[in-house]
Order: sequence, then C-alpha cells, then structure tokens
Amino acid sequence: MTPGLLGGIALAGALVLSLLGLALAVLAHTLRDGRYLEAARRTSLLSLVAAATSFGALEWAILTDDFSVAYVANHSASVNPLWVKLVTPWAALEGSILLWALLQTLYTWLVSLRVGRSLDFWRAPSALATLFLVQVFFFAVMVFVAHPFDRVPNPPAEGLGTNPLLQNHWMMAVHPVLMYLGFVGLSVPFAYAVAAMLARRYQSWIHETRWWTLVAWGFLTAAIFTGKWWSYEILGWGGYWAWDPVENASLIPWLLATAFLHTAQVQERKGLFKGWNFAFITLAFAATVFGTFLTRSGVIQSVHAFASGPVGAWFLAFLLGVLALGLGLLARVFGDIREAGEVRWKSREGALLAGALFFGTFAFVVVVGTLWPLVVELLSGAKVSVGAPFFNQVSAPLGVFMLLLMGIGPLLPWRQAREEVLKNLAAMLTALGVGMLIGLGLGLSLGVSLAIGLFAYNLTAVVLMVAQGVKERSRALGIPPSQALLDLAASHRRRFGSHIVHLGVALAALSIAFSQTYRYTEQKTLQIGEVWQTRGLEVRLLGLTAREEANRFAALAPIQVRATSRDGWGADGRYETRLNFYPQMSSPLATPVVRYTLYNDYYFVLMQFDQERGQWATLKIIVTPMVLWLWVAGALIVLGTVYILWPSGARLPNRQAVPSASD
Repeated sequence: MTPGLLGGIALAGALVLSLLGLALAVLAHTLRDGRYLEAARRTSLLSLVAAATSFGALEWAILTDDFSVAYVANHSASVNPLWVKLVTPWAALEGSILLWALLQTLYTWLVSLRVGRSLDFWRAPSALATLFLVQVFFFAVMVFVAHPFDRVPNPPAEGLGTNPLLQNHWMMAVHPVLMYLGFVGLSVPFAYAVAAMLARRYQSWIHETRWWTLVAWGFLTAAIFTGKWWSYEILGWGGYWAWDPVENASLIPWLLATAFLHTAQVQERKGLFKGWNFAFITLAFAATVFGTFLTRSGVIQSVHAFASGPVGAWFLAFLLGVLALGLGLLARVFGDIREAGEVRWKSREGALLAGALFFGTFAFVVVVGTLWPLVVELLSGAKVSVGAPFFNQVSAPLGVFMLLLMGIGPLLPWRQAREEVLKNLAAMLTALGVGMLIGLGLGLSLGVSLAIGLFAYNLTAVVLMVAQGVKERSRALGIPPSQALLDLAASHRRRFGSHIVHLGVALAALSIAFSQTYRYTEQKTLQIGEVWQTRGLEVRLLGLTAREEANRFAALAPIQVRATSRDGWGADGRYETRLNFYPQMSSPLATPVVRYTLYNDYYFVLMQFDQERGQWATLKIIVTPMVLWLWVAGALIVLGTVYILWPSGARLPNRQAVPSASD
C-alpha cells in the first residue's frame, strides 16, 4: 500500500460517505425518522476518519519523499527541513483544499455531538444535511478537478520544493491553519441558520449559533493578526497590512461575523433582528467562499494567491449556491420574521444595530474596492488599481465612528436611555478631549491625537461600566470591592470578555495610528567597517559571509547597532541580516531583523551586497513606533474571546440574584 494509493482510496471514500451522510440527513428531515438521523451522525465520524486518513497519507508521501505523487514532486523536496515538510500539505491548491475538507468533517462531527442537546431534533437533520453538502463539494473538487494524489508516470529524483514564502518563517505553520479553522467554522452558523429557516424556528437557534460564530470569529481574529506578523517579519517592507486582495478576503467574513455577533445579542435578549441575523450569517459564510474563490481562481494577483487553476468556476458556482440557499430561504420566511415597531436608536439595541450596519458597510466597501479593478478591466479593458490610499481614506472615518460607538454602546440600557448615561457620556467625552489635547500638546498630528483621545474615551467607558457594577454588588452584598470585582468577572464572562476585546480593538487603533503616521525609512550602502549615523542610531557593517544550507543559500551581513540618543533607545545589539536564495525563486528573499521595544521597532533589512568581492552591502532601516502594541492588542482580543467562551463554574445563588450595571 503506497501513500498515493491509500490517500486516493480514502479521498474517494470520504466523498461517498459525505454523499451517504447527506442522503441520510435528508431522509431524516423528510421522514422525521430518528434512525436516519442517528445513522447520519455515525457517518459524520466515518467521513472524518476517511478525511484524516487521506490527509495523513499526503503527509506520509511528503515525509518519505514519494515523488511518484505529483503534489509531492511539485511542492516538496528531500532537502526540506522536517517542519517545512509538515506544513507542505497546505503549501498549494490541492493540499489546502484537503485541509479545508478535513476541518469541515471535524466541524460536522462536532455538530453531530450536539444533536439532542442544544440542537433539537427538528433542526438537526437539515443542519447536518447542510454541512454534509459542503463536504460533498470539497471532496468532489478534489476527486474530479484538483486531485492531491495524481501519479507521476516517471517520478523525478528530486522535487521542485516548497513555496519559499512558507519556508522562510515558522508562522506559516500556524497562520493558514487558524485561517481555515475560522473559514470552515462559519459553515456551522450557516447550517444552523438554514435549519432554523427550514424548521421555521426563528428564536431557539440563536444562542448556540452565536457560540459557534464566536469560535470561528476568534480563529479568524488570530489568523488575521498572525498574518500581519508574518507579513511584517518576512516580506521585508516593514508593514503589516497592505490591503492586498487576499488580505481583504480574510477581513470581509470577519467584519460580517462581527456584525452578526452584535445583532445576535439583541435577538437573544429581545427577540429582534431575526432577519438581520439570517442575512449576516449567510453573507459571512458566503464571504469565506468568496475569499477562497479569489485565492484559487487566478482572477487576482497577490503575494498570497495560488496560481490560476481549474477550480475557480467550481468555487464561483458554490458561492452562488450558498447565496441562493441562504437568501432564498430568508426571502421565503421574511413575512414571518418581519419586525413590528421601531428601533429606539438611543438604546443598546439601537447602538448594536448601528454597529452591525457599520461592519456590514465596511465589508461592502472592501468588496467593492477589491473587485473594482476587475470590473473596470472587464468592461473597458483598462488596467486600474485600488490600493492602500483608497482603503486608508475610507477606513479612517469609519474607524473613528466605530470607536465612538464602541464606547457608548455598552453603556446604554436596553430600550431607552436613562439620565446617568448622560453623566457617563460627559466623562467619556472629557477623556476624549483631554487625550486629544495631550497629543496636540506633545506636537503630534491631529489624527494621532484623535486616536489617543479615542483610546482614553473607550478606556473610560470600560472603567465606568466595571466600577458601577462593582459598586452596586459591593453595596448589596456587603463585600469588599475587590471581592465584588472577582465575583462579577467570574459570573459575567461575556460582559468582561467583551470589555477585554473592546480594549484590544482600541489599542490596535492607537498602534495603527502611530505606526502609519510616524514610520521612518532610510537606506544606505556601507563598506565593511563603515559606520552609519541616523536617527539616534550608529550602525556598523561588520562583514559579509555566505552559508550553504540544506534547502537554500544565505548571504549574511552582521551589523552592530548602538543608540546615540533617546531616538534610538533599546536598539543596541549585534544583528545578522540576511538574504535567502531558493532554487524556486529567481530573486532572493529577505529575512529582516526586528528589534522590538515598548515604543519603537527597529527593522534592519539587507537589500543587496557585493557579490564579486564581498566589500559592501546596502542596508535599509525602518523605525516604526508602537508596532509591538499591535501584537499585544491582537493577543488581548483573542484572550477576551477565549474568556467569553470559557465555561462558567457554579454561581452562588444569593449573588446571582443581584442585578448589576454589567448585565
């Protein structure tokens, strides 16, 4: 039994099992027979085993350098380090689709475990049928179009090697998996929404769906921030976000899932916004398919995109099918879920709807900006580009609106604003004004000063909410404020987790404002031993060396850096900049050295060097403030999400009955 044969058999088996599970789930829905539902549940586990076997066979082929498998011959090499071989399954089209399918079977199986618990027997068959349908699509794509186990008639002695961008930083072992966990995870809320509309049970689905969406949203958030970090540390341009089309494709479902998480709170508590929730969750899952279509169809040019392949039409058809299913069902039940009455905008539900509409609008703008060059080229043949300047100009005012709404929204009570809200708002606006004045007084730009003020505004909002809840609980139970704070944090995980998330978002906005405004770049060619004085730094080129490694050739330029003023604080040290040469690339790939400090990041890049005599090298220095805090912000957002999802322990009855401002 060879890896290729085992993988191909397991892949075909996974497709057959997915079709069988789909048929059983449809029968369970049509006949209302629990035996078919139980059989579908068991089939979900069998399809997971088949998918895992197929994925394991691909890893087996890669680890044993089986170049008779076309995927291994085209995307691996015997000289690759072990960790590179382990991540090679998602280095190209066929393997990445196999990873998606594997995770899809995992989510389907996990949902099958919820049948009879949070997923009632009225909705379970159609939810499982929807997930099985998604499985069928991905396994069919691999079996009929992008087979990862195609054979090579005359296997080569050596493979072509893995994409150098995946070999150049360990983050590529993490970022794609997190992204797929988020993308695939959104299929579960979509399946719950389809099931709710088919069963005409419009309220009971929302609590469990919100939990699944938060899981997928957390993975997407982690994926976006790790992708930023990879871009920052590996591409050598000193930035972390370029509004690249594939970056945008990851942002769009995140924005739409965020919109759903806001309106879902209102439906949980007040039974409102059912239509909005069905629409947002359908669009969020459709956006993951849209992003996959962009990445794999070849219709866009991106550093992240796979080469043009035969799967683009399949994904386009699947995208249209998802939209037709979700929005078609929504149109069918719209009369049942139409809202009665008006939304009071000066209330929490009004603020949550406004926030959701903001995120939906932002997603629409990103979609239009991403697709606009394609539309223009299709209609007129002209080549145009929509890059970072457009997105920055649009996102800046939208970001200000989001930060203002993020602070006041949680302070508003349900249904109608009360008088104390005005006092809290006055305190928050005071913090906003003081923060701006401090920034302007320090000579900072208006935009950065506004970012400081908005951070202070949101920090004040969180402090006010927590302090009010602690005060009420401490007074009602006669306990110290510290104990009241711990009790509230333990018993109100959703509220306190959202505080952490909001603080992370505000900190990220502050970091982005500083790093985008005050980034400094300079480049200079140095002779060996020459000293370069710039921006409070003294940089000495120590030499040039070469290193032959198993999978690449490296040119190294060690430098000694010394701070000569406060501007260079924290940069002291000896660093080794390098250019990596891979057989698969005609040009070298830089490996920047980044020195992180609490304020400035010092970023050193070897641009070129004397290849004949080794006497000189061209270095680039990029100094960017507060980038470190962007990674701290990402960690806060993810930790806040984990805190919300973490199971709560038993609550004390006497303390549970006490209302607080944090509710």
